Amino acid sequence: MDYNKPNFSTLEFKSVLTAGMGVFTDGYELYAISLVFYYIQKEFSLNGLEEGIVIASAYYGAAISAILLGFLSDKLGRKFIYGLDVALMSLGILFQSISTNFTEVVISRIILGFGIGADYVLSPIITAENSNPKNRGKRMIITFAVLWGMGAVAAAFIEQILLLMNIGNDLIWRIVLFMGILPAISVFYLRRKLPETYKFLTRIKPKQEELKKLENEIKSKIVISLDEVPFSKRFISAIGITIISSILWLLYDMYSSTFSIYGPITIAGNLGLNPIEFTYLAQFLAGLPGQIISIYLVDKIGRKPLIVIGYAGVAFWLFMYTLLLMNPYYFGLSIHISNPLKAAESLTGEAALLGLLFYLMNYLSSAIGPASIIGSAMLTSELVPTKVRGTSQAISVAADRLAAAFSITAFLLLLAKFGLPALLAVYSTIALVSCIITLLLIPETKGVELS
Repeated sequence: MDYNKPNFSTLEFKSVLTAGMGVFTDGYELYAISLVFYYIQKEFSLNGLEEGIVIASAYYGAAISAILLGFLSDKLGRKFIYGLDVALMSLGILFQSISTNFTEVVISRIILGFGIGADYVLSPIITAENSNPKNRGKRMIITFAVLWGMGAVAAAFIEQILLLMNIGNDLIWRIVLFMGILPAISVFYLRRKLPETYKFLTRIKPKQEELKKLENEIKSKIVISLDEVPFSKRFISAIGITIISSILWLLYDMYSSTFSIYGPITIAGNLGLNPIEFTYLAQFLAGLPGQIISIYLVDKIGRKPLIVIGYAGVAFWLFMYTLLLMNPYYFGLSIHISNPLKAAESLTGEAALLGLLFYLMNYLSSAIGPASIIGSAMLTSELVPTKVRGTSQAISVAADRLAAAFSITAFLLLLAKFGLPALLAVYSTIALVSCIITLLLIPETKGVELS
C-alpha cells in the first residue's frame, strides 16, 4: 500500500479523533479526582488510606480489564471491543456522580477503570496501526499526551466555572466528575463505525466486509501479507521487549501519577494558588510547550534521544527540588526546615517560587520525552508484532496501572512517614535509572514499518 496517497490522511485523522477523545476522557477523570477529592473526603469523612483507595480504584480496574480485553483484541480484532471501553467509562462516570458512600464511589471508579484500561490498550494501537510510519510518532503523541493533558485542563476549567457559580460543595464534585461523560459519549458512534485497523486486516484477519470499508476509506486497493507465525511463538519472541517496555512505563507512572495528582496540593498552597490555577500554570507553561517540542522532533531525531534527554532533565530538576526541600540554604535562602515531614509547607516567598521553577522544569523535561513517548504507550505499540500487540500492550498497561495504583494508595502514608524530600529523591533516581534502561535496551522505531 502506498502510505503517501493523500486519502490515507483521512483515516489517520479519524483514528486520532476517535482514539484521542477517549484518552481526553481518561485524562479528565483521572485528574478530576485530584481536584475534587477534598469534597469527597469531607462528605464521606474518609481517612488517609480511604482517600488513596478512592483515587487509585480506577487504576486497579484498568489493570484488570487491560489483560482480558487486550488479549481479546488480538484474537477477535481491535474493532470488536472498540466502543465497549467508552461505554464502560460512561457507566462508571454516571454511577460515581450519584454515589452515596465510600464503597459506591470505589466500585463506580473501578468500573470507570475497566473502560480506561481497555482504552489504554486500544487507543495507541489503533493510532499506530492506521498511521504512516513517517509521522506515526506525531499522531500518537497528539492522541495520548496532548489530549490527556487537555482533558486535565478541561476538568480544572469545569470546576472553576462551578466555583464561580457558587455551587455547593456536595454538588461540585458530582458535577465535575459527571461532565467527563460528554467526550466519552461523543465518540461512541464513531468508534463503532471506524473500520478494523489496516495492520490487523492485512497481517492477521482479512475480513472481507472490513476490507471493503477500509478500501473505500483510503481509496486504494489493500495488499494482504499475513503473519503465518503461531501466536505463541510471536509472543515468546516479544516477551523480552514487552517486559522492558512495561518496566519503563511503570517506573514513569510511579513518579508521574503521584506527582501530577498531589503536585497541585503540595506546591500550589505555598504560592497562594488553588489547584485549578496551578493546573493552568503547569500545563500551559511546561506541559504543552514540551509536547509541542516532542511532536516536532519525535519523527525527526527519534524516540530514544527524546526519552534520554527528557529523563536526564527530570532527574536533575527533581534532585534540585530535593535539595531545596532538604536545606534552602543551598540556594542562599534563609529558611530553616526544622521538620523534614513538613518541608513542603515550609517553602514560602522566594523558596516557593524556586520550588515552582523546579517543578515546571521537571514537567517540561518530562513532556519533551518520557511523558510524550513512554506515557503515550508508544513503546510496546511500536516494538512488538501486530499478532501479539494487544496482549503485549495489555501486560504493559496492567503492570503500569498496578504500579500507579500502589504508589497512589501509599503516597499519603509514605509522605507522612518520610516527607516529600525523601520521595522526590526516589523519583529522581527512578528517572535516572529509566534513562539508562532506555539508552541501553530500547531499539529506535523512528520511521520503522510495524511488523
